[in-house]
Amino acid sequence: MTPPTERPTPGQDADGRELLLTAAERLFAEESYTSVTVAKICAQAGMATGTFYAWFESKHELFVELVRSINRDVRRAMAVAIGEATSRNDVERLGFRAFFEVMSHRPGVYRIVREAEFVDPSLFREYYEQIARGYARGVRGFQQSGQVDPALDPEIVAFMYMGVGYFVGMRWAEWTQGRSVPDDVQADVMKVLTRGLARPED
Repeated sequence: MTPPTERPTPGQDADGRELLLTAAERLFAEESYTSVTVAKICAQAGMATGTFYAWFESKHELFVELVRSINRDVRRAMAVAIGEATSRNDVERLGFRAFFEVMSHRPGVYRIVREAEFVDPSLFREYYEQIARGYARGVRGFQQSGQVDPALDPEIVAFMYMGVGYFVGMRWAEWTQGRSVPDDVQADVMKVLTRGLARPED
C-alpha cells in the first residue's frame, strides 16, 4: 500500500498515533518483529489498516518511534522521581525505584529493546547512549559537589549502574510472576553500590 502524501501534523489526532504505539508495544513484547505485521498492529489498535499510513510509512518507522518513546518514558519517570533530590544516595535510590517500577508495569520493554539490536543496531546503541549521557551528567554534577570521586570517568560509572539496573530489573520484573522488584532486593542493591562488598564496620 502506498502511503498518502499528506500526513498528520504534530499534535493532530494524537490519540490514533498513541493507539498504534500501544498496540505495537503489546504485540512486539509477545511476538518477534518479523511475525508482527501492520495488519496485526491495526487490528490490535481497533483501526483500519489503511489508517496506519497516516502516521507511519512502515513497520520499521513505527518500531523506531516505539523504542524512542520507551526511552523517553524511562528517562522521564526517573527524572520525575528524583525531583529536587540533591543527595547522591537519594538520587540513586529514587532513580532505581522509578526504573524498576517502569519495568514492572511494562516488562515487554526488555524484549523489544533486545530485539532492536538485530532490527536496527544503531537504534539499540542510541537507546542506551541516551540513558548513559543523562546519568553521566548527574555523575559530573556530584563530582563537582564533592560527593563522587573526581578521578572516576562518568561514562564508566553510568554504564556500570545501567548494567546493575538492567539485570536486577530483568531478574525480578521480567522473569518472576509478581513482576516486581522487592524492597529488600533494592535495599541490597543500594548497599552494594554504597559500600561495595565489604562487611559493615562493627
